[in-house]
Amino acid sequence: MSLAHPNQLPTFRRFLIGLLLILVGLDTLNPSRISTLSLGSIVFTVIVLFPLPAWVLSLFTATKTGQDKGVEEPRSRGDNGDGANPRSLSVIGLILIVGWLLVSRYAYLCPWLTGVSLAIASGLLVRRFLLEIEWKLAAGSVLAAIAQSDTHTPDQLIEQVTRLLYELCQADAAIALRQLDQVTAQSLVSFPSTALPNQLTTPKLFAEALTHKRTLFYGNYPATPKAAPVLVAKGTKSLAVLPLRKEQTTQEQGAILLLWYRQTYLPSYQRHFLDLLLGELHTLLRLQTTTFRLEQLQARYNAILEIPQGVVFVDISGGQGWLNPAGAKLLGLKQGDVEPSAIAQAMATLRSSADNQEEIAKQAAQLFSQPEAEIHDWIWTFSQPQSLVLSISSFPTYGQDIQGRLWLFNDITEKYLAQQALAERTTQLETANEQLETVNDALRFTQFSIDRAADAIFWIGQNGKLLYVNYAACRLLGYPLNDLLSMKIHEIDANFTAQSWSDHWQIIQQCGSLCLESHHRSKTGKRIPVEVRISYLEFNGKEYNCAFVRDITERKQAEKALRWEQEKADRLLLNILPKPIAERLKQETCLIADRFADVTILFADLVGFTDISARMPPTQLVFLLNQIFSRFDQLTEKHGLEKIKTIGDAYMIASGIPTPRKDHAETMIEMALDMQIAIARFNQFQDENFCLRIGINSGPVIAGVIGTKKFIYDLWGDAVNTASRMESHGIPDKIQVTEMTYKLCKDKFLFEQRGQIPVKGKGDMMTYIVISRK
Repeated sequence: MSLAHPNQLPTFRRFLIGLLLILVGLDTLNPSRISTLSLGSIVFTVIVLFPLPAWVLSLFTATKTGQDKGVEEPRSRGDNGDGANPRSLSVIGLILIVGWLLVSRYAYLCPWLTGVSLAIASGLLVRRFLLEIEWKLAAGSVLAAIAQSDTHTPDQLIEQVTRLLYELCQADAAIALRQLDQVTAQSLVSFPSTALPNQLTTPKLFAEALTHKRTLFYGNYPATPKAAPVLVAKGTKSLAVLPLRKEQTTQEQGAILLLWYRQTYLPSYQRHFLDLLLGELHTLLRLQTTTFRLEQLQARYNAILEIPQGVVFVDISGGQGWLNPAGAKLLGLKQGDVEPSAIAQAMATLRSSADNQEEIAKQAAQLFSQPEAEIHDWIWTFSQPQSLVLSISSFPTYGQDIQGRLWLFNDITEKYLAQQALAERTTQLETANEQLETVNDALRFTQFSIDRAADAIFWIGQNGKLLYVNYAACRLLGYPLNDLLSMKIHEIDANFTAQSWSDHWQIIQQCGSLCLESHHRSKTGKRIPVEVRISYLEFNGKEYNCAFVRDITERKQAEKALRWEQEKADRLLLNILPKPIAERLKQETCLIADRFADVTILFADLVGFTDISARMPPTQLVFLLNQIFSRFDQLTEKHGLEKIKTIGDAYMIASGIPTPRKDHAETMIEMALDMQIAIARFNQFQDENFCLRIGINSGPVIAGVIGTKKFIYDLWGDAVNTASRMESHGIPDKIQVTEMTYKLCKDKFLFEQRGQIPVKGKGDMMTYIVISRK
């Protein structure tokens, strides 16, 4: 929206320029000299059309400030805002006196000084007068433009007004704020966007304006005792605060701030413009808020009417009728507004195709004979084009200005057929009156059984009230019978609240029955785990939830113990088998055996263990052996290797199973070196003299689980036997490897060739001793 600035006098500019041209044109008829009329006209027009400097405007400003506060005070009765205040009259009088003195002193030199003085004085007064008119016209244009704009929300309206004020008041910045709570306000929009360093600020910026319920102007804002540091830091010299409060409540309130980074004076006509715009803005905000809420209400109303039941409204005054989608489909009309005649014809057509015309005619006579009559459960049955039973209700409605009749069409085909079947069954039962006493005895016995059933039983109404409980329910919760019957379900069931019960009721209506676990609160506050089986029942036209509740405290404890034992068993299984093999063993019943092409196997043996065991108590021997092998277990986990087994004082490890890896040989030699370091440290701390004999070989193996009891993950193959021979034919405190392992690791480690050695079952073999890492 673009408006000419009122200070440019857009309404009177052309008129004044035209008037000046006419006067100057008339004066040119006397070309001998420039007359006082022409000069005065030119000076008058210039003074009127062109804005004066700020320091001159300040002489005519009716704003008065409080002592050292910079806050606008209410104008007195003598200051009517039109500029006719003592200060402005004094300045104009001074101009006239100076003009008169100049004329009286230099009349022989400047006979036109009188005209110029009068032109200046009158130009200032006329400009002041015209500015007031222009700003009033601008206010009307702005209000009309805002009212006709296509803004849809209050926030959009506030943004539009903030931009207009920013442009028309020639402010350096404009900010619209909304109060979120007592200590926080949010910036809705700001021009420019950097006017505030943060989106969130304090509502103290506009609290005083909200209290006074009017626009406040701070001519010297930094001198104000409550000046906001955030605005002063931005260089604000003058500030105008326009309070906003929607619907005259303490909710949804805020303000529009106009900031000048130079000291500014607001004339009375601009203040009047702001007050007028602020008042209309409040009106528009209330209107838009009301409209917005009405649109929301209409949307909710339409959503409510999106129900499977047909709804038809007929205006008895002859106005437009209305149909929801289900009603329109049933009558073969379009949804929404429909002529009453079309509705009447469609309903007559539908009624004429019904099968039970006589029954319909009887109730129709009642309906049409009494205009105020209400009809419920008016049944229309159809066999063509398909079986259909409608239950129709009709009753008059009385709105504020609209009276009519509302029709509800409910498809009860299934229910009706079920009722017919029930009626037939009832007829059959009437012939068996002799069996009623037996049935009553059975019912009484059933009631007796329910009352004394081991499980707690609850009958619950649609509002959540407990309608029936048996003795087991009283024992379970510790309440007397009468106390329970005065309670609602959400008071004893931790999973329900007063609000969520209606949602549960709809779910159980759709499902018919549910089984769930919950917790009930006893009278002492104890939470009891329960299993609840709920069924939806209708009896004598009323709806119920029947809940069978069983205390599952012991079951929960057993399940917890079972889970703990299962976790314990899983941990034990992982200590015996690799994790992938353990998972497979739990899922597969067949034999587990895999072939691996590239595996490195290590055997380590404690040299002289037999002699040591002969001189050491068994307990101490096992203790030391456990410490050594536990450290080896840590190293195995560190290098990502797989411990296969221990046999006496022998320790067996494999690399490259059950998950293949390219560095299987390198990692195994690293493990062997760490084992030597570990045994050396153990000897140092325990003052012992253990040493290791380690043998390593690389090659293909078969790995799998053997046995059905006390099973173990083991390796088979020539590579395993060769690794064992490397250990048994090795040198104490040395790591002996085969030529295959040497070739895989010769670039990473230093080796010493031991040479050909006889190996049992293999003949002579070339072996190597690991010296160190390269």
